[in-house]
Amino acid sequence: MLDDHSGTTRRTRARLRLDDGRELAVFIKRPSRSPVARAFVAVPRLSRAEVKFYTELSDQVPIATPHCHGAGRYWRGFIVVLEDLTDSGATLRRSTDKLSADEAASLLASLAAMHRQWWGRTESYPWLSLNPRRELRLGALLSPSLCRLGLRRVGSAVPKPLHQAISRYARNRRAAQAAMSAGPTTLIHNDCHPGNQFVAANGRPGLIDWQLCRSGPWARDVAYLLSTSLDLETRRSTERDLLADYLDQLGPVAPNFDEAWLAYRRNAVYTVEAMLVTAAVGVMMPKSTSLVLVNRAAAAAADLDSFGAL
Repeated sequence: MLDDHSGTTRRTRARLRLDDGRELAVFIKRPSRSPVARAFVAVPRLSRAEVKFYTELSDQVPIATPHCHGAGRYWRGFIVVLEDLTDSGATLRRSTDKLSADEAASLLASLAAMHRQWWGRTESYPWLSLNPRRELRLGALLSPSLCRLGLRRVGSAVPKPLHQAISRYARNRRAAQAAMSAGPTTLIHNDCHPGNQFVAANGRPGLIDWQLCRSGPWARDVAYLLSTSLDLETRRSTERDLLADYLDQLGPVAPNFDEAWLAYRRNAVYTVEAMLVTAAVGVMMPKSTSLVLVNRAAAAAADLDSFGAL
């Protein structure tokens, strides 16, 4: 065992000695030691999505993902055994890293390829629609209290003028989600902040932690990526050009820029909520990291008047 810690899940790096004498470096995901984190993953059945992604979809997406040696669910939880990216020459990002505009464009290009490939095709895998439906029910119940708790915990990281808008969103979450999710659906990662990004040894950008993958709106991934991964000035000066480039690579299925800009603005709201819920739960990432991501997400929503767009 090389490393072992718990966050949303328990994550272990280990070197295995196989029966034939070879050694294999692996990264193992299992239920967290924390009862709160275990419930956070188990109630919305996030482990089911990750196991199914690695066993059914990972070899079908045009984006770098860790090789999966095996994955499954059992009565007490789940296990996913992946290649150890640090042993394969990949560069893992930290959650607080800032991407350059070029780095963001490279990952957006990979997302565009995935979104284009899966555009309108997610019904072939019904489980991709289960998470959003389950989240709608749980969100309507839990979002108001979790957002309030998150706002208390992050303090000034969220500008005061946004507090009322966030509370109103949380109370009317079902209608807001319908506006954010309008239009065609595709396969989305749904959690592509820097801590879930890596660059493979061959230079390809990639994503880890597919437990929130689902059928959803393309703009969710684009807004989540740009609002968590870019510093304030970089985002402000490049987001329109980055969105335009993404639409070009999306091809004939892409909406026009004005429609896309509205969808992008609206979906930045989800990023704010996700970061506040992370801060409220408390065991998913260190508070200092959470504050950085909440601040970036809130600044983007304020700049874009995202709540007004809903």
